[in-house]
Amino acid sequence: MYDHMNQIEEEFKPIHEKNGDESELDEQFKSIYRNNLFLYLGYILLPFFLSVFIVSAFSNNNFFFKQVGPSAYAVESAVSDVNALLVVDPQVFDELDASYSDFLIHVGTTGHHYIYVHSEATFVLNESFFDLEDGPKLKNDVIQKMMSGEIRKWPNNAVISFYIPIDDIPVEFAGTSLDDPSLLTKEGTVVTTAFNAIFSFAVMFIIAVPMMIISKPIIKQDYMQLKKQEESPLTIFSYAVTGMLMMLGASLISGVIVIAITTIFNLPNEISANQLAINLMLKSPYFVLMVLSAVILGPIVEELVFRKSFFGLIKNDKIALIVSSLVFGLIHITTEILSGNIALVIVGSIPYIAGGFVFGYIYMRHKKNIVIPILAHMLYNLLSILLLFMPMG
Repeated sequence: MYDHMNQIEEEFKPIHEKNGDESELDEQFKSIYRNNLFLYLGYILLPFFLSVFIVSAFSNNNFFFKQVGPSAYAVESAVSDVNALLVVDPQVFDELDASYSDFLIHVGTTGHHYIYVHSEATFVLNESFFDLEDGPKLKNDVIQKMMSGEIRKWPNNAVISFYIPIDDIPVEFAGTSLDDPSLLTKEGTVVTTAFNAIFSFAVMFIIAVPMMIISKPIIKQDYMQLKKQEESPLTIFSYAVTGMLMMLGASLISGVIVIAITTIFNLPNEISANQLAINLMLKSPYFVLMVLSAVILGPIVEELVFRKSFFGLIKNDKIALIVSSLVFGLIHITTEILSGNIALVIVGSIPYIAGGFVFGYIYMRHKKNIVIPILAHMLYNLLSILLLFMPMG
C-alpha cells in the first residue's frame, strides 16, 4: 500500500513543483509591479527635490537661468501661457528665440508695439473678438474694452494674462486700466529651454533605466510568448499600427467631447500645460532629448506602470482598466490639479483618460502582452511629433 502511495506521489511531483514555480514566479512579478509603482512615484516627486538643489547650485549659470528685463520677461512668460496677451516692441521679440514665432502670433498693433496671442489658443477663431478676413486680428473695439477694464476674459471664458513691460508701456495704454502696476510685467529670472529639456530627459532616464532592468523578466516573458505564438515581426508591427490608429480615433472622439463640454458649460478649452511644455522643447535645439523621452523611454515606463503593474496588482481587469485610465489621465495634468481649477482638470484629463483606456484595451486584447501597447504607444507619440513639425496652412 505504501509503495502504491509513493508511486502516486512521484507521478504528481512534477505538477506540484510546477505549481510551486508558478506561484513563486507570480510573487516575483508582483514584487516588480510594486517596485515599478514606487519608481514612478519617484519620477513624480524627484523634480521637486532636484530643482531645489539645482536652483541653489546653478542659479548664477546663464545656460540654465537668465536674468532678463521686463520686455524679455514678458515674451518668455507669454510663450508658456496659452491665455497670454503680449504687448511688446517687435524688435525685442525678434531678438529672442526664433522658435517663439511658432507659439505667438501677431494679432494687432498699437503705436510702435505689436500685440500677440498664443498660437495654441482656441479663441483666436472667435469672430466676436477677432477679424478673420486677413488672419486673426484683434478688433479695435475689443482693445478699447480691455483698456477700459470691461473685458478681462477671452471668449472661451479664460482669464486674460496680460504681459505688458512696465518700462515700455504703449502711449495708448497710459492712464487706462491696463496701466496698473499689478498687471504690468517686471524683470525676472527665466528658466532656459535648455534647462527644461535636459532636466526632463535626465529625470526620465534616471527612472527608466532601473525600471527596465528590474522588469527584464516581464519583458522577456512577453516577448517569448509572442515568439511561441509564432507571430512574425510584420504581424507584431501591424498590431502596433492598429493600436496607433485606435489612439488616433480616441483622440478625435475625446476632442469632440471636450469641445461639446466647453461649449455647453462655457469653459476654457486649453492645451494642457504638460503638452505645451513638450511642444516648446520639441521646437528647441534640444528636441532630440525630448524625442528620446517621448518616443522611447516614456512609452516603456508608462506601459510597464499603468498597464503591467496596475493590471498585475488589481485582480479584476475591468476595475484595473478604469483605475489605470483615470490615474494615467490625471498624472498628465498635475499643473492643472495644483492650480485648483476643477473645470480645467475635468476638461484637460479627458483626452489622457481616453488614451489610457485605449492602451489598456490594447493590452487586454493581446492577452496582456506588454510588447504590443509599448510599440503602439511609441508609434502614436512619434506620429504626434511628426504632425507638430508638419507645416500647416
